[in-house]
Amino acid sequence: MLEPAKHWLQSLGLMTKTEFTTPWGVCDLVGCSLNRQKVADRLALRQRSVIGRPLRIAVLACIPDRETGRTVTLKKLQRDHAGLVNAETIATEVGRLVSARFVEVTPRGSFQRVNGWLPLHDQLVTVELKLSRVREALSQAFANRDLTSESYAAFPLAVARRVVNSRQIGQFEDSGVGVLGVIPSGCEVLLEPRSTGHNPDLVAQTHCVERFWNTHSKSKGS
Repeated sequence: MLEPAKHWLQSLGLMTKTEFTTPWGVCDLVGCSLNRQKVADRLALRQRSVIGRPLRIAVLACIPDRETGRTVTLKKLQRDHAGLVNAETIATEVGRLVSARFVEVTPRGSFQRVNGWLPLHDQLVTVELKLSRVREALSQAFANRDLTSESYAAFPLAVARRVVNSRQIGQFEDSGVGVLGVIPSGCEVLLEPRSTGHNPDLVAQTHCVERFWNTHSKSKGS
């Protein structure tokens, strides 16, 4: 089922990655499209490298954009992360963000984020593939909503049709998870995913998209 599902994502104009590691497990298939203008904006800022590990992304998220006129000090960042990581680690992460041009130092020694392009993606889709284990597929696809609201559980078409015509469909609707029926040539969408007020984890989502950025930038020789 993997290849037809992968082909379906690619037909939507998405880059794909399989066996994608997340903080809560491994997702069978992820598709992503990057926003062309935001890619250009990021390259114009000479921010070609990936941001890095989730902790670094979390620290970056705590630094105000320079357009806001606000700043943050290293001591404030260290206090905000006290009990999670030590002060030296935060200092190291901020230093790496500065070196990679994601953050700039003000004349007073505080920090601002050099942004204008977050979020970098237009679309992010996750797909969990199962031959028959419906509950397991639903559970995993729901967990993937911490990355994106466009989360699907995919089954062989006959199984998928039984799901949408059974009482189980209510569980998918309540969770916002879509249902795909897989056929040799691709996939049929039998239930569209939808937002249910469950917001993605922005650190996990950014870390996911950064892995596609890494692939994109290497392919373009950036």
